[in-house]
Parts: sequence; C-alpha cells; structure tokens
Amino acid sequence: MPEKITRLTGNNQQYTIGMPKLVLVGEYNPVAMDWIFQQTGLNFQPANGVGVMVAYEAQPTFAAQIVKLILTYNFKTKYYNNSVFQNVLFLKHDHHIGYEVNAICFDCCQYNHIHTNGLKPGDYLAC
Repeated sequence: MPEKITRLTGNNQQYTIGMPKLVLVGEYNPVAMDWIFQQTGLNFQPANGVGVMVAYEAQPTFAAQIVKLILTYNFKTKYYNNSVFQNVLFLKHDHHIGYEVNAICFDCCQYNHIHTNGLKPGDYLAC
C-alpha cells in the first residue's frame, strides 16, 4: 500500500496526501537512470505534459525512495500542488553552483528569463 503524508494547512487543518510524483528536469543517460532505479526502485520514464522541457517522471511509493534520491544527488527542488501540477516535486541538477550563489545581477536575470520585479541595471536579485 502506498505511503501517505499528513500535513497541516495554514488554518491548522490536517489533510493527507500521497507521495508526490517526481519529475527530473533535463537530460539523463540510460546508465544514470538504471543506477537511480537500482538505488531507489524509482523507474523514471519520459514525462508528458510538462511543457517544452526535457523531463522524466516516476511515482514513488514510499518516502524512503525520495530520501535516497535526494541524498544521492544535489537537486534544486520546486514543489507544486495546484490546478496545473497536482502534488509534483520537480528536481533539477544543482551543478554545485546554485547553492553557493547568494545573489545574481540584473543582466543574469534578463539572460535567464527571471522576472526582475522592478530591478534595474546595477541591482541584484537575492537567491
């Protein structure tokens, strides 16, 4: 039986939800996918419906599978539970840089299509 997680809403109401679907964003080779499967039991397959990005998805059964994956690779994560992506955890390689960055310049925001929210040249966006 798949494991469930109990969470609290902002109004202190409990709700229970299943394990989030995992979506690996980016290119992965078959050797890496096989290694992930051997280590975690997660069988990632090409994802459908995640826009134009290259991605692979798997549905974990137990939280331990997610923990093993996250403790093996350095991922940037983004969790969604809305009308577009319901209970989905996106994982993207960190490349050992993102964690170290405290701020990026205005030009870098423009280059990476990051909304600058009123920043102007010479300003920095905190990460």
